[in-house]
Amino acid sequence: MQLRLPLLTAAVLASTACAQVRAPLYEPADGKVLFGAWVDTEDPSTNATNIGIGGDSPVKFNQRLGSNAAVFHFSQRLPLDISPYTQEEMTVPLKLVEDTATDAILFITVYPIAWTYTDKDVQKLAWQLGNITDPSLSNRRVMLRFAPEMNGNWFSYGQQPTRFVQEYKRIVDNIRSVTSRVSFVWAPNAADGYPFGVPLAAYELSALDTNKNGALDYGDDPFTPYWPGEDYVDWVGISLYWKGNPATGTPPHDNSASPADYWEQMVQGGPSGSNPAFPFYDMFALKYNKPLVMPEGGAAFALTQAPNNTPLPANVGQVKIQQTFWKSYLGVLSKYPKAKMFINFEYLKLNEDPVANANNGVTRDYRITWDSATVAALKADLSALGSTVQWASSPGSSSTPGNSVSTTSKSSACTSVFGVSLLATLAVLFV
Repeated sequence: MQLRLPLLTAAVLASTACAQVRAPLYEPADGKVLFGAWVDTEDPSTNATNIGIGGDSPVKFNQRLGSNAAVFHFSQRLPLDISPYTQEEMTVPLKLVEDTATDAILFITVYPIAWTYTDKDVQKLAWQLGNITDPSLSNRRVMLRFAPEMNGNWFSYGQQPTRFVQEYKRIVDNIRSVTSRVSFVWAPNAADGYPFGVPLAAYELSALDTNKNGALDYGDDPFTPYWPGEDYVDWVGISLYWKGNPATGTPPHDNSASPADYWEQMVQGGPSGSNPAFPFYDMFALKYNKPLVMPEGGAAFALTQAPNNTPLPANVGQVKIQQTFWKSYLGVLSKYPKAKMFINFEYLKLNEDPVANANNGVTRDYRITWDSATVAALKADLSALGSTVQWASSPGSSSTPGNSVSTTSKSSACTSVFGVSLLATLAVLFV
């Protein structure tokens, strides 16, 4: 009798490898796309020129759009901020999503304050998400984007790939120990302009310098140093904005429309976009079979510029600027079938991007449902997509986003394959 151990060993190893990767949570069926917004829920106020900001909600967004958005985006910090008014910890406003009376996904961005949080802070986050997703409590689907745009240098945690990967895995592992119902989003910034200046953490240069020329430059991979591994990622995402033509001045404020293929250029590389040597969609969405989300993005209509709140020429106008941007992604869905979620940054931002030591910030409107002509164009373009757009539904409806969402894991499928392989192996184990 001869014991054929290599066959059994191979089967066990294969099952172990399979079990580490699960199917992406809350991915809609092929040919479907989810649309939503990041709304400004701060208390309403006005600036010196009576431009109103804040005061929005998911319910109001749905009313303006005339449809139930499939996803709403909010953010919180780690450790949590404390309200100066109530002295309570400031978490995402779950009730505002509950008020829609739909099954919309709660998309949460967590911004770490450098790496100052404790194990207790991480555990509290895990418990919070466990409660939100618990079927006996809120039963809300949650997508979590931790430490986004980590390849940029504008956050305290930015351009520190070694530490980022370590902390990202720490967060995922802790949350998965509490709940399996959170979908994890890995989301760098679009690489246009990478590396965006001098890195914040010089000791990370060896990890960032992927072309090994001794410097962080345009030839370095802007994404892969931050990749935590496919078993830690459900969705891949990329932030994307159009603020105007930078060639016309800094900060951009010319109210020009983006190139018609702007989204494609930025996710795949092109003349006015990212380095084509690092096509994000191919490198991550296709390679790892992950759905792609634009977790935040939009085209800005510039209103005024500091220091005197000078009104800016409308030029091509708000409808043209913003419609060109959303058509740049809604118009290529068949070409990029893994692109399955888009979230508009529904904010008006005051005095954005002033040049250092210069009071010349621009007030920009990214909102696409406040201006009547713009929202009419948006409704028409979304309607033209028909059933491709998958809206949120009210409880009890037979047509909910959850019906076509994959919640089974690859490990389940792998288990079945392994079972067959193991039986076949055992059949020849002894001779």
